[in-house]
Amino acid sequence: KIKVMIAGALALISSSVLAVQPILTYEFQVEPGKAAEFAEAFDALQKSKLGQDRTAQVQLQSISFNGASPTTHSIVVLYPSMTEMDKWTLKNANSKEGAAFRAVASKISKPVTQYITVPMKSWGTVSSKDTHWDSISMNVTDPAAVLAGLDEMMTSAELQDFPGELWLVEVLRGQSSATGHMTHQIYVGYESLSELDAWSDKLHKTAAWQKWLGVASQSFTITNRETANWLKAYEHSYSLEDFE
Repeated sequence: KIKVMIAGALALISSSVLAVQPILTYEFQVEPGKAAEFAEAFDALQKSKLGQDRTAQVQLQSISFNGASPTTHSIVVLYPSMTEMDKWTLKNANSKEGAAFRAVASKISKPVTQYITVPMKSWGTVSSKDTHWDSISMNVTDPAAVLAGLDEMMTSAELQDFPGELWLVEVLRGQSSATGHMTHQIYVGYESLSELDAWSDKLHKTAAWQKWLGVASQSFTITNRETANWLKAYEHSYSLEDFE
């Protein structure tokens, strides 16, 4: 009976991993004054035949106000499946286009970390127009409470006019980071910083926010928080809206 239970649990874990839509994040520390050169090399890769030969959205982000993390830029890739991710990774590994980008990147930047996350749930209106993001990395002790707490807050009457989008994601690979252990992340996206500022003032006065703070204090610790701005998004037959 125990063997059957173990086999069933492993099958459930395996199927959940295979069915996920992975988010790959590659963080870099780009040398001062070299950001344009880094972006140009990355743009060439994305516009090449190889770069477009996949189903994915690829974002180049600038990172700021990120505490002890040395990251200045992130490359974020959204895939519809692990299979699609694996197919392009294999094609890129031995390609001249990939080698050209890596040659430039290795001269003007240092890799910081890389990790894979998978979405648990999103709230608000998913839109690629949201290019300003608040990223919160957490070490969660009670994932179910975090999910339920966010859902209660985001679906409350007080937050019905929320102008952006919020994602809760689980870290599948790469939980150890430069700023501490992370198991989950919250991403909150807005079209502009003024939109973020106006909404934050309103949010912090709501009863729903105060209740969420109580859940948060019992369910996780924040290991880092940073601001991410999309510099460019490449849609290779796929977008953030498709990812929803």
